[in-house]
Amino acid sequence: MKKKAALLYLVFASALLCVCCNSLPDDKSAKTGHPIDGVWELSHFYHLANGDTLSVDTSKVQHKIYLEGHVIWNTDPAPDASEWHGYGTYTFKNDTITETLTSMSKSMQSDVNTYVIPIERSKNTYKQVNTYERNDTVFKNIEIYKKLN
Repeated sequence: MKKKAALLYLVFASALLCVCCNSLPDDKSAKTGHPIDGVWELSHFYHLANGDTLSVDTSKVQHKIYLEGHVIWNTDPAPDASEWHGYGTYTFKNDTITETLTSMSKSMQSDVNTYVIPIERSKNTYKQVNTYERNDTVFKNIEIYKKLN
């Protein structure tokens, strides 16, 4: 009985070791990763019009994942139940992320699928500011993300 238990323990330990070793990044991926690569969670959202703050939201759930030139992001549905998510590729240069979405929710579909987003970043956070104009009003959506991994 002791031999069976020891053998079972050895098999379990070997399997655990294999799983752990296979989940470690190899040297190649560690060297090519961008500083923006990872899982990011929205921590603060500010909506401004002509410099005046219209709303502040710290409860909005939104995530972005950047990995090896790919981006995917999602958010909880809007109050009108519209879905907001997208997938595509990205480049990161001079503190600017350029996202080119190739797949997105219906609410995102338009003639514009490339977004040039200047960011301010630190080690575990970054801030992006999306500026747009409608009816002579300049709007800004300021999103602050924290890194989860």
